[in-house]
Amino acid sequence: MKIVCTILLFVSFTGIPISGCDTKENLIVEVHSGKIQGHVLKSGNGKDYYAFQEIPYAAPPIGKLRFRLPQEPEKWPGVLPTTKNTKVCYQSNAYNLNKTEDCLYLNVYTPVIPGGNESLPILFWIHGGGFNWGSGTYDDYGPKYLMGQGIIVVSTNYRLNPFGFLSTEDGVIPGNLGMIDVQFALKWVQKNIHLFGGNPNQVIIAGESCGSMGVNMLLLGPWSDGKPLFHGAIMESSSQLGGVYQVNARENAFALARRVNASFSSNDSYELLEVLQNASTDDLFQPKLIMGTTTEKTGDFSYPALQAYMDGNIKKVPLLIGINSEERITSVSSISDDKLAEMDKDPSLLISPWIHMSPENRTIAGKLLKKLYTNKTFVEDHAAYIRWATDIDFATPTGKQVQLGAKYAPNYLYKFSYWGEMGANHFQKNMLPGAERVGHMEELHYYWVFENNDDLSKFPQEDQNTLWRMIRLWTNFVKYLNPTPVEDPLLFNITWPTSKPDTLDYLNINSTFKIEQNLRMYKEISSILDKYMEPPYEAYGHI
Repeated sequence: MKIVCTILLFVSFTGIPISGCDTKENLIVEVHSGKIQGHVLKSGNGKDYYAFQEIPYAAPPIGKLRFRLPQEPEKWPGVLPTTKNTKVCYQSNAYNLNKTEDCLYLNVYTPVIPGGNESLPILFWIHGGGFNWGSGTYDDYGPKYLMGQGIIVVSTNYRLNPFGFLSTEDGVIPGNLGMIDVQFALKWVQKNIHLFGGNPNQVIIAGESCGSMGVNMLLLGPWSDGKPLFHGAIMESSSQLGGVYQVNARENAFALARRVNASFSSNDSYELLEVLQNASTDDLFQPKLIMGTTTEKTGDFSYPALQAYMDGNIKKVPLLIGINSEERITSVSSISDDKLAEMDKDPSLLISPWIHMSPENRTIAGKLLKKLYTNKTFVEDHAAYIRWATDIDFATPTGKQVQLGAKYAPNYLYKFSYWGEMGANHFQKNMLPGAERVGHMEELHYYWVFENNDDLSKFPQEDQNTLWRMIRLWTNFVKYLNPTPVEDPLLFNITWPTSKPDTLDYLNINSTFKIEQNLRMYKEISSILDKYMEPPYEAYGHI
């Protein structure tokens, strides 16, 4: 593996190059599968950075590799252009890009010319989208503002919906293939990131929404081969303790086979695999078939999340984790009074099926939970429903994860409460009195580039300040595993303490910073759940 420069280099008498590449002419790096050519982009502070987009990290998972573990890509001849994103994994809303099963590609963005002696930390990004949508492309997550901060950014695609999360529950079609893809991409980073000026011993995995759940899944259990693939983690707006599991995964797989082949009647997993591998992509893709994760019988993802944390069966690395102030405010426009009426009639529906209780205790706990929010019906009090949904879907599983995990490693807990134009909250017009303001995904607009925030000058100064504060906190953690390693006027000279299991200390990020305790209604909710829940301990939320 080496760096290749197609320009004249000065050499010493030993023949070793002593100057860097003129990357504006040619930017060619040889990774373990072949040569790739990148290009130059401009960071948020006007400096050059170097982008390598759509690098194959695994063989196309098509044909006999469909529904199988990722494999090494074949070596390619010549130089592969990696200067734009053109492919996303097959999904319903694939923008203008090519949605395809041939989608296992990653992107590397580095602020330094490859081939030097730098050894920078890496932010490895896992995209959100409910395990059914999204991508790691530049258009979805542009790193423009993160560049120039002394870190490298890697983002990746992974298989989605049935292609990434179907399971026969016996290992023939392994569940969670999308997350196994992510593991494979992390192994690619370990082999190759030094070529881009990165330090393979300083990799921080990060994600938002289901990407955060993916981070959480990677935190469960021991290292499968004994060697760490990452050294810290950032989780935004979701925890696997929220219980995003498939119900009847094996039945789902066989039902899909019968939909694509009406004559299929076998109960044999290998025969099922053959039917599905021979089906067309369009026939396999069912937009209404929303897939989730599974707890497998063996392997890296065989640990129920809550039980793993209760047992300390986790990777004990520093963690930055948190939520937005009212995650479920984004659901205001889709509230169904019929659904709320069902919950008003049957309070047991307030308790996730993945939180195990007797039927009697489930009803008792549901009634107690509802009383925390309102004495009215949810039909009458939509704000109470939104507050409950934010807590039970996001704050409560996050709080439990921190309460248990803080015993083993530093946990930095936050609540993002800053509401500004840059957050692109289109639900603000439906704001409910009694609910907070900042919904799901808003914090992303304060450090990634999206279509709306490529030009900071059109936003109020406080929005711009918030963006640079978020970037300072997040990149500090990537570099130092501490978001406030020194006093910093940009960060109000605050010291963000690690969270304690008994107080759940957290940083409230707004136009000012404040250290607070007890994330939303965590103590009140956990006192109810802990009293009535029974083994097996799988989840602590309701998503």
